[in-house]
Amino acid sequence: MFSNVSNFSLSFSCLVLHSAFSDIYDEDHFIKTLEGHVKVARELPQELMERYGFNFSNIPNFHIEAWAPASKYLEVVYPVLQEQKVIRIAPFANRLAMNIPPHVQFLRCLSNYEALRFSFPISTLAMILVDRMRHNSSSSYGKYVSIHLRFEEDMVAFSCCVYDGGQAENREMNLIREKGWGEKFKRKDRIISPGLNRINGRCPMTPLEVGLMLRGMGFSNNTAIYLASGKLYQADKYLAPLQKMFPLLHTKESLTTPEELTALQGYSSRLAALDYMVCLFSEVFVTTQGGNFPHFLMGHRRFLHSGHAKTIKPDKSKMVLLLQNTSISWEAFKDQMELMVAESDRKGVMVSRVGKSNRKTSVYSKPFPECRCLWESQNLKLDH
Repeated sequence: MFSNVSNFSLSFSCLVLHSAFSDIYDEDHFIKTLEGHVKVARELPQELMERYGFNFSNIPNFHIEAWAPASKYLEVVYPVLQEQKVIRIAPFANRLAMNIPPHVQFLRCLSNYEALRFSFPISTLAMILVDRMRHNSSSSYGKYVSIHLRFEEDMVAFSCCVYDGGQAENREMNLIREKGWGEKFKRKDRIISPGLNRINGRCPMTPLEVGLMLRGMGFSNNTAIYLASGKLYQADKYLAPLQKMFPLLHTKESLTTPEELTALQGYSSRLAALDYMVCLFSEVFVTTQGGNFPHFLMGHRRFLHSGHAKTIKPDKSKMVLLLQNTSISWEAFKDQMELMVAESDRKGVMVSRVGKSNRKTSVYSKPFPECRCLWESQNLKLDH
């Protein structure tokens, strides 16, 4: 696999970084790691920038369909790049298929798990938080649980779910939806079905629901928990039950001084990177909603632990039925939670079966077997 990696460099002459990249990632490390595979340029040559009026948006955009095969870039994109010397691809997410040649897949592994490293300010503060979490969980030998809780105001609004059901909530959520969706929100054919959304497991879990789930799964009230989240919707009201169930509940704000967070405040991506790192080193990671954060984090944890990182991904549709069942006993609820965590464990250690062209799952969330040789090379270096 390693011997074929250099072939991929033919399909890209350079990758241009925007200034924001270095705010989050270690740019020098990224460039150095990809040397010999991809030539990374910090900025475009002067003559190219002059051609487009020193404005990236003036560069003709090359639209690539989602999950395009590698052949699309070699046969269609690369000839245009050779002729024009520069192209812009937008949107850029999910533009490459999961089933790609091994040497290209290796480059994807190399980029994700070795080249991309958070910047020094972020990684330094993150490891301070990890140490503080381990200290706060000394009764469990430094092991703590991390929860990615998506209960921010915008998540609650755009999920089109109802929580306390009051008129004040309805007015507040409608204002946010109208601001975000514009005229689409006022369309007569738009139907909002909160009940159906909840039954289908599309509603963000409340802190109370997460707490009940964890207690049902056997986590005691002396479990140290790190809560990764943005600003929660009505935090004083909704967070209190979770804090009561788990007194050792911490956030990046509670673990740091205002001075320590100053450099990251106001930058949501940098704060999310901080949460990511603390979750990465937790004993257990709990994801309560979809999105890129848990998707990539699950894969990163599996990569670090050779596929054996514990992740709890609840069946939210089943959770709704259990929580709405007012006649269920606590013992029966606990039995159901034990079955749910056992199923989550079973799925968490499954390794994708990959043939020549049949990967059906994301390599970002399940990096093995394709990223196995990179993992082995990294651990060989550690052993020596």
